[in-house]
Amino acid sequence: MELKLNTTGKIKTIEIAGKFDIESTEEFESIFAKLIEPNPSIVSIDMSRLDYIDSSGIGSLIKSLNSLKNKKGKLILVGMKPMIQNVFKLAKLDMFFEIMTASDFQSKYVSNDSDSDIDDLLKRN
Repeated sequence: MELKLNTTGKIKTIEIAGKFDIESTEEFESIFAKLIEPNPSIVSIDMSRLDYIDSSGIGSLIKSLNSLKNKKGKLILVGMKPMIQNVFKLAKLDMFFEIMTASDFQSKYVSNDSDSDIDDLLKRN
């Protein structure tokens, strides 16, 4: 598993690539704990490059969700591949996690382009 940290405004992002299994949960949980020490309001986990997740990886995400909720924060899972999203749906985890496509996440949380309304109007004409 490969982890990469980013910050965009007030949003902290962890990008996960490869396999998220029992061998990588300790590293993820350690990084997540350090990331939420300053009480970020929103943490996103970019899963667009995640190829595999097992029950220990899912358990680690649940633990992270609970830790962040205790700090009044919000955890968003972003860009899941269909195969992984099916696992979450089958286990009914989509009822607990906020799951978004990368484009939905970008438009709701990241894009603060003040000219976007004007650009949209210009494109229509």
